[in-house]
Amino acid sequence: MGFFAGFSSGFALTTSLLYVTVQVHRATRLEQRRVIREQVDQLNWLSSSAGAYDRRFAPKDLPKQREEVQKPTMKEILKHRWNQEVEILARKAHETRWEDARDTAVDGWNAAMKLVKKE
Repeated sequence: MGFFAGFSSGFALTTSLLYVTVQVHRATRLEQRRVIREQVDQLNWLSSSAGAYDRRFAPKDLPKQREEVQKPTMKEILKHRWNQEVEILARKAHETRWEDARDTAVDGWNAAMKLVKKE
């Protein structure tokens, strides 16, 4: 295995591990946020002035609203995240001046060749 193949495979492994770690952390934080919001809603409902002492005055439609809200499935979340990533990459590709990218790549290649040839 050559240097560039080893370097690129190591880079790919490292970035993929970092990406998975960040996504797991993000999913955990989102789940914690959802649970805390549900608990805050329950506490607010219990302590609301309309039904705090007499439950006959408590709002009747509040539990129905909670049932209507459905948690998005993992497939929908991943699909939405994928679409965001593709949109960002497409926007970057559209806004990139490819002449500048080519010039930067040529300059890097020339610098690498000078380093290899020890000029």
